[in-house]
Amino acid sequence: MRQLILLSMFVFCGCGGGEDGPSMADVSGTITLGGEPLAGAEVHFLSGKFEGYGRTNEKGKYSLVRGAPVGKCTVYITKTPEVKASSAIDTGIEGMDAEQVKAMAQGEAAAQETAAKPLLPPEFSDPNESKLTFDVPAAGTQAADFKL
Repeated sequence: MRQLILLSMFVFCGCGGGEDGPSMADVSGTITLGGEPLAGAEVHFLSGKFEGYGRTNEKGKYSLVRGAPVGKCTVYITKTPEVKASSAIDTGIEGMDAEQVKAMAQGEAAAQETAAKPLLPPEFSDPNESKLTFDVPAAGTQAADFKL
């Protein structure tokens, strides 16, 4: 009976290790643009259908959330300009209550965001056109730096 229970557990639970996909490794580094840290950029490491993702801090440093696929990856980096409300919204307009000012600010921000163009050219920011690559070692790296 005990053997039957163990055999059933093996069949129902599987033998483990059956994950589909490549080995992943921890990756971090720094992104600069014109020698200055690139803050608020999204960094992607792509290999086939698997992708690692991170975001740069104010010093241009990033760490991919779940790592990147081991081996050669296409890297693309995206960033859109910061959206700022106009000074009329910051101070409000005479006769408007706080909710009206808030609605006006949200509408303006949405319009600016829609019109915002990427800061980086497609050779860095488009996954299909990017010229950036990185060979991710199995042990991972803290030096996946890109100088744009």
